[in-house]
Amino acid sequence: MRKRLGLLTIVLLTAWLAGCGGGPGSKVTVHVQNDRGAQAFPLAVAYRVADGEWAWLSPDKKASYSFYVPTGKKRYGVAVRCAILGMVSSPAPVRVYELTTDDTSDPVVVCKTGAPRPPRVGATVHGDVSAVTGAQTFSAVSEIDRDHSSSNQEDVEPVMIKEPSRDLLLLAYSTNAFPYGPADLLAARVFRGIEPEEGLELSLALTDADAAGTAQVEPVTLPAGWPAGEYLVTLQTQGGWFRSFFEVLGEGTTSGGTYRTIPGLTADDFYVLGAYAHVSDPGGTLRGLAYSHWVPAAGAGDLEADLPAAFAESYAPDLGGERARFGLSYPEAGSVVAFSFSVTSNDHVTTKAWVSPAWLAGATSYTMPDLTGVPGFSTAVTRSSEVAGWNACAIQSSSQLGELLARPHGEDLSPTVYPGGELDVKTACVRSH
Repeated sequence: MRKRLGLLTIVLLTAWLAGCGGGPGSKVTVHVQNDRGAQAFPLAVAYRVADGEWAWLSPDKKASYSFYVPTGKKRYGVAVRCAILGMVSSPAPVRVYELTTDDTSDPVVVCKTGAPRPPRVGATVHGDVSAVTGAQTFSAVSEIDRDHSSSNQEDVEPVMIKEPSRDLLLLAYSTNAFPYGPADLLAARVFRGIEPEEGLELSLALTDADAAGTAQVEPVTLPAGWPAGEYLVTLQTQGGWFRSFFEVLGEGTTSGGTYRTIPGLTADDFYVLGAYAHVSDPGGTLRGLAYSHWVPAAGAGDLEADLPAAFAESYAPDLGGERARFGLSYPEAGSVVAFSFSVTSNDHVTTKAWVSPAWLAGATSYTMPDLTGVPGFSTAVTRSSEVAGWNACAIQSSSQLGELLARPHGEDLSPTVYPGGELDVKTACVRSH
C-alpha cells in the first residue's frame, strides 16, 4: 500500500510540475547578458507557454532563469525588465521574445546595463610611422577608444578593456589636419594578442610594407523616390571591433565609392559593410532600410550591399483596441527570420517584442502582450491608450534565428561580439515620426 501511495504521489507531482512549466518537456534557459556577453542582472523576468498567462520567473542559485515547455507544446514567451545604469533616471526597458523551442531553447536576452563594467586600462603606445612614405600622423585604435598623434613619431595613450588577447589597430595618415578619413590612410596593421595590464607599454611601427589598398563599394539600389543613404566599412577581428567614427575604412553615399584594405588580414578577420537609407513620409512615418555584411577579409574584394524591401508608406499599427496590434503585411515576409515591434509612452517607457515566424504560426497580426499583472512589470507599456510612439521592423539574415539569438546582439539581432563566420543581416523598419 505504501508503495502504491508513493507512486501516486510521484504521478501527481509530475502532473503538477508539467502544468506549471516545471516538469517534463523542453527546458528553456534564458541567458540575460550585456552586449559584450557578460551576465547581466535584470529587475524582473517573466515567461509564458503558448498564449497562456504570463508568470513571474524566479532565478536559481546561479542567478539564471529556466522553465519547461510541456511535451506537445513548442511556443513560449520570455520577458525581461532590464536594470538601468547607475544614477540614470530613465525608465527600465522591457524586452520580450516570443519564440518556439525549434527556434532555440537558450535565448540570449540583451540588457546593455545590469552587468559589471569590465575594467579598463590605459596603454602607452610608442608609435613610429616615419618609415611610411608621406606619413605625417597616426592613430592607435582599440575596440573602445582611439588616440591620434600630432606627428609621425609620438607616444599616444588609447584605453583598452582589460581582457585577454585584445588587438590594436595602428593607422598612418598623410595629413595631420584632424579629422582625417579613409582617403588619407596610407598604411595600417593589426597588432594581435595584447594582454592589457596597468602600466602596459608597446612599441609599434609601420613601414611601406603595410601600405593600404583600395577596393570598391558598389552603388546601392534604393526604392524609387528615396534620397541617397550612406555606407560605412569597418574592421572586426577576434580581438576587437574597430568602428571609431574617425578611423572607418570606408564611408560615402549609397551612390558608391571606395574603402581601404589592410594587409595581413586572414579569413578570421572581417570587413563589416553597413549601408543605410531612410525616407520621411508625408503621412508622418519614417521608413528605414539597413544592411550589414561581415565579409571574410582575406578574400574580400569589391563590396555590394543588398537592402531589403521597404514597408508600405501606409503601414501603421491598430491602436483602436485595448492593446497595440501590429499587422504582418511586409513585401518580403516569407524571408523574415523575426519581426520586432515596440511601443513607447509619453514617460519614455519602451516595451519591445521580437517575434519569430514559427511562433506566429500563420497569424496576420501580433498583439503586444499584457505584462502589467506580473510582479516587476507594472510599468510595461502595451495598452493602446498609453502609446505615444511605435516602431515595427522585419529582419532577414543568412543565419537562422536560433544562431542570432545564441549570442549578444543589437536591436536588429546582428552580433555585438565576434560573429565567427560570414553573415549578413537586413532590416526594414517603419516608425511614428
